[in-house]
Amino acid sequence: MREKARRSSLCGLLCLAMLVLLAKPVRAGGPTVVGYYPDWNRSVYPHTTISYQSLTHIAHAFLIPNSDGSLSGTSGFAYPELVTAAHTAGVKVVVALGGWGGSGGFSGMAADSASRSRFVQNIVDFCETNGYDGVDLDWEYPANLADRANLTVLVNELRQAFVALNRPMTISLAIPAGDWSGRWFDVGGMKNDVDWYGVMTYDFFGSWTSTSGPNSPLYGTLSINNQGWIDYSVSYYTTTRSLPPDKITIGIPFYGQVFSASSMYGPSTGATQKTYRDIVPYLAQGWTRYWDSLGQVPYLINPAATQVVSYDDSASVALKCSYAVGKGVQGAILWAIGQDYLNGQQPLLDVVGRGFGLVTDIESPTVTSPPPTFCLEQNFPNPFNPSTVIQYSIPGSRDQGVGVREVRLVVFDLLGREVSVLVNEKKSAGSYEVTFDASGLTSGVYFYMLTSGSIVQTNRMVLIK
Repeated sequence: MREKARRSSLCGLLCLAMLVLLAKPVRAGGPTVVGYYPDWNRSVYPHTTISYQSLTHIAHAFLIPNSDGSLSGTSGFAYPELVTAAHTAGVKVVVALGGWGGSGGFSGMAADSASRSRFVQNIVDFCETNGYDGVDLDWEYPANLADRANLTVLVNELRQAFVALNRPMTISLAIPAGDWSGRWFDVGGMKNDVDWYGVMTYDFFGSWTSTSGPNSPLYGTLSINNQGWIDYSVSYYTTTRSLPPDKITIGIPFYGQVFSASSMYGPSTGATQKTYRDIVPYLAQGWTRYWDSLGQVPYLINPAATQVVSYDDSASVALKCSYAVGKGVQGAILWAIGQDYLNGQQPLLDVVGRGFGLVTDIESPTVTSPPPTFCLEQNFPNPFNPSTVIQYSIPGSRDQGVGVREVRLVVFDLLGREVSVLVNEKKSAGSYEVTFDASGLTSGVYFYMLTSGSIVQTNRMVLIK
């Protein structure tokens, strides 16, 4: 009897421990890279085209919550082929709810206990029936203290419902980039129930602003980027709101804004959103590419049409990934995968995969001697055909083990597309050189960029065939 009682007690303790573990957010270590997959893109970007190796999660968007706790949009929404393909590749799939234009039912549902309960059960049933691995709540936006408190209760009740399942489930929230709406999210009160907060660090400038500006600047100053920037948003949540960095994923857009304006930061009479896929052809049409050294993003100008395009390309996306890794945030959310799908390639998604270490593509140059400064040399010869040598140096003392850094050396074309990753690994102090073979490329101007932490250096080279 004593042994039976002891075993029963031990079993009870193990079950309790398991419940405690399941009650906590799922965090397996490593980065979290979430690609939003809008259901309306299924016909042009089916599951067979996705580069799963560059993702850890797919957020299938959107189901619509109603004020009575029911869900709209469920008919025909489930995508078993997507779930199966993602799971086969080791990628989780979560269902996203709400979004811009679909969040009207959140407030009423969250305010009523019966409606909340119905909503939670509907979510659990949908995920269990269709094999989804969690839920992403995209409430745009709570608007007062009551909404804030009710959202916290909703998330807690959803977490408790997931505890009862036999597999780990994630809960994530898409949240605004600043305090205007961010104040109505009790990020601290929910953090023990939430796996990641996706900070929507895009749409800083658009049709709602009187001037043109970067859609998603990495850095800025309030005298110029008065709508905000990514580093400002991260600081807001980590410092002002005391949210741990590893609870944050930053937003990286695969689209831009086309402004009716004659210059960047100049007066604008409107803007239209365009995908990266739609923006790339502008360069071939004679638009001129510029680099915003403050925001660390590219932009295009067409003087004849009085238009400015603010967007992200491979170079700026690489910088954002490097920033996220350096800041210790959990990863990134991408709106939206498929928007960079061009001629069978997904250049922005590929950069994200490499930037967060999900995909590696490394060629190691030869070490010579430790230099005194961090330096990226001009390639030689330049112009070149078909190969050239690029030299760079990392300061420190190799003998003392000082100066080991994460280093990336990447080549981009004029469209900002990544054409070659020459180095992507930890390197100790020293001088290095690597040969870039452009046999498969056409004549033209190319850029090569060296990044290491906050250090960024870029040079231009010319291929002549």
